[in-house]
Amino acid sequence: MTSSGDPLDDARSLIEQGELTEVDAVLGDLIEYSYEAAMLAGVAANRAGDLSTAIKRFRRAAEIEPGRFEATLNLGLTYRAMENDTAAETALRRALDLSPGLVAANFALGNLLMQGGLLEDAVHRFTAVEVSQPHHIGALNNLGICYGRLGKLDDAATNFESVLEFEPEHVGALANLGAIRSEQGRSEEAINLLKRVLTLEPEQVEATNNLGVALMDKGRYGEAAELLRLLTENNRAGAEAFSNLGNALAKLGETARADEAYQQAFLLKPDPGIRVKRAMLLPIVSASTEVMDAARSEFERRVDALIADPPQLDDPFSEVGVTTFALSYQNYLNRTLMEKVARMYRGICPALTYTAAHCGKIGQGNDLPVRIGFVSRFFQNHSVGRCFHGIPRFHGRDDIEITVFTFTTEPDPLWRQIEKDVDKTVVLPAHFGSARNQIASEEIDILVYTDIGMDPLTYFLTFCRLAPLQCVLSGHPDSVGVDTIDAYISCDMQEPPDAEEHYLAPLVRLPGSPTYYERPKLPEPMKPRGAFGLPNDAPIYFCGQTLIKIHPDMDALFRGILELDPDGELVFPEGYTPELADLLSNRFRETLGSLAARVKFLPAMSHTDYMNVLAFSNVALDTRPFGGGNTSWQAIAVGTPMVTWPGHYLRGRYTQALYRLIGVEDAIANSAEDYIARAVKFATDRAFTVEFNDRVRDRADRIFCDRRHVDALYSYLLDRFSSVL
Repeated sequence: MTSSGDPLDDARSLIEQGELTEVDAVLGDLIEYSYEAAMLAGVAANRAGDLSTAIKRFRRAAEIEPGRFEATLNLGLTYRAMENDTAAETALRRALDLSPGLVAANFALGNLLMQGGLLEDAVHRFTAVEVSQPHHIGALNNLGICYGRLGKLDDAATNFESVLEFEPEHVGALANLGAIRSEQGRSEEAINLLKRVLTLEPEQVEATNNLGVALMDKGRYGEAAELLRLLTENNRAGAEAFSNLGNALAKLGETARADEAYQQAFLLKPDPGIRVKRAMLLPIVSASTEVMDAARSEFERRVDALIADPPQLDDPFSEVGVTTFALSYQNYLNRTLMEKVARMYRGICPALTYTAAHCGKIGQGNDLPVRIGFVSRFFQNHSVGRCFHGIPRFHGRDDIEITVFTFTTEPDPLWRQIEKDVDKTVVLPAHFGSARNQIASEEIDILVYTDIGMDPLTYFLTFCRLAPLQCVLSGHPDSVGVDTIDAYISCDMQEPPDAEEHYLAPLVRLPGSPTYYERPKLPEPMKPRGAFGLPNDAPIYFCGQTLIKIHPDMDALFRGILELDPDGELVFPEGYTPELADLLSNRFRETLGSLAARVKFLPAMSHTDYMNVLAFSNVALDTRPFGGGNTSWQAIAVGTPMVTWPGHYLRGRYTQALYRLIGVEDAIANSAEDYIARAVKFATDRAFTVEFNDRVRDRADRIFCDRRHVDALYSYLLDRFSSVL
């Protein structure tokens, strides 16, 4: 290189040309007393990868002119590259003392703080960057990450959206926004965002895993399982992906494969939550009663093992996040077993033992209106939402204030109706601690869960004391087993005489129909049978329940109907999990033999099409031990007889209660033989069916929009609450 006569200029030229190792020789003794020389020597060493020498040079520059920020900033950034975070933080803070608006220092310090979990401090630093440079992509993205970890999901989404305004194909922001939308319950949006990520970067492991979770949230378990299976087979996945694969396979009824996935997850990361997930495994569609009973015994054995040797959980929702829902489809009293499961969870997760501060202030200024909160994930177009939305909406009282809590901001017409009719709505975050704290902050007097046991987050929240009075409705008609529920509120006509023994919480029997249910409308125009591939002349026996309700004992009833009516066809809705239909079809080939040729599964259909099929069917078949709820009201509304054989527990007694309330009991059977005979009579004796339908139609108004149950519920809640004060 030709010398210019100025060592500083020569050093700059060498750095530009990449001849970094010659810079020290050109600068010589200047490095010891010239700020610019020491800085140039530090830059050259840094770029050459000699970080120790770079530190020495930047430190010398800072000693020469301690009032200038550049050397201290470079010192902090170099320490950061060396992963000496303590020294990096000290230097970066010193640089910011010298020049508070330094973008590079604020951004680097923000990253350090975020990495160390000091999220609020990190937000302050990234916000300072944004003030100086509003379009700083890194700061906007990292602000979103911090807000997401703090549970401030709306703020997180806003920042990721800002990134995408400037860079529409920013993979990190797309992936992060997809994860946030999934947490917000906006699963369809999450799916679309995560698919965009995988179009841009097909090998993105985290996005693939998150897409699997979002698909499961939409009930698309088959798609999720295939996606996660491919991820795990390519040796790219960690424990979380194997655990999620186990979740998907469990929902598909592939219990053995789910257990294998959980085992692999545990080998990769011995997580106590995965151990609990394995213990909670139960078959969804059982091949036989013997298989179901064996699984139940094994389930109890595993729960006992967890009680005897308890792991420790911090957050049961994020670490386990599964329910014991399948127990309710078995024909047994579940109270003792559910109490044992609750005792197990209390023993392994101290966070479940929580009492909101206001619960200790009973009698201190508790004036009207009484604040009543309703909690459910399913306040939307869902069976629970359709059954229970009227209770918070149509109370007709001025001495109460209603708050409704749910977990999704995904657009839904039923939720919009609820929002208009109640005093306040709160969308809770999908985090146990954050959701718990947010409910507590509302200082609710009476907290009512419409359902406990269908959704894991709601279930875990019930372990906490979040209101002085806590009750559950029959949205999930089974024992809860949690000792912080003060009352199980049911319908008197549904419960058997010994029902008090079925629940840990005191049973409250209310008059009237089981809830406030609005009369559903028939589709207009009606589609013919041929539109669904069904014959016009054959009697249709429609068993319109979710397939997990088809207990093995039902097969004998189906066989009896098809044998007694050689022209009849048995029809089921496949739903959005066709894999369960495959399991059931395999079982029917064993239990029904050649009669299985007259069994048909209809592909997933809209609610309107479902009502259409129900309306043109000759008979609706109730299931046992877990019977219909929505389907019972719907069958009565469209004029299709629903034959029912009441079970011994609440979950199998909805339909008989509705018929008894209207005073028409011809469809209520008392034995297997009676069930079969009544079903065939309705399907083949037109005069009998027409006369029955006329009587039902004349009296059906008694069970729709019934105020007796609603009025009695609020009277009970207020009377019970006043006794607590």
